Amino acid sequence: MIYTLDTNVLIDALRRPADMLLLKEFLEWALPHTALSSVVASELLAGARTESARRLVERDLLGAFERRGRILAPSAAAWAKTGLAHGRAATASIGASWQNDLLLAHTAREFGWTLVTRDKDFTLIRPLVKGLRVEAPFPRRPNIARGAV
Repeated sequence: MIYTLDTNVLIDALRRPADMLLLKEFLEWALPHTALSSVVASELLAGARTESARRLVERDLLGAFERRGRILAPSAAAWAKTGLAHGRAATASIGASWQNDLLLAHTAREFGWTLVTRDKDFTLIRPLVKGLRVEAPFPRRPNIARGAV
């Protein structure tokens, strides 16, 4: 299983030492199985308003993913599906401000990622993105049976 992290999970880790510890424990085993959307990278950098905050985001959060080539951009198809979802969302109380969440959801679905988030808005987004897998932070390491490949 490949995971992707929503912005809120990473911001919580930056703000609260206990969440940072949980994130580090998760990434100890899951980093090789975790990718990051460029949408999340953009949101993190937009929120880093000082030079020291920007360096922290780049070095401590994005760096590990960049070095492994694990920051991926949404495809043209994900963008198109996001636009179509906006059209359907007019009746589902989802506005244009949710574009990044919809784009992240379509990207996760397209790549087969499980989205790790605390954002309750994804309960409204899931019906618009069939097959989207969402988990609360932080999934436990799967038990792998001995001899399993």
